[in-house]
Amino acid sequence: SGFVMLQGTTYWTDLFVRHFLFQAEHTIDGDDLLFFVRKKHIKTSSRYVPKFETEVDVFRKDSKKLPIGDPDIDWEETVYLNLVVHQFDYTLTLAICTRTSPKELQ
Repeated sequence: SGFVMLQGTTYWTDLFVRHFLFQAEHTIDGDDLLFFVRKKHIKTSSRYVPKFETEVDVFRKDSKKLPIGDPDIDWEETVYLNLVVHQFDYTLTLAICTRTSPKELQ
């Protein structure tokens, strides 16, 4: 009496693994970060319109904690996100701060 959302999980997971984990043309300065779109179902009063909380998890390609096979990963969106992110050249600037007082960072 409602719609069932079907996902081609196997297809998209296989595509992700083949394209991003087992690349033959790996370069020395290639990006080794992989982005995973995680969607958690949120219970609502609506029976017909599912609601999801979306998060992006980031792992290094050689991490032993890669969420391959995780049912909460939206594999189609994960493939698209990695295709887009890996097409750009970008620089990440990071600062590590220490809280010196309740309102001050150094």
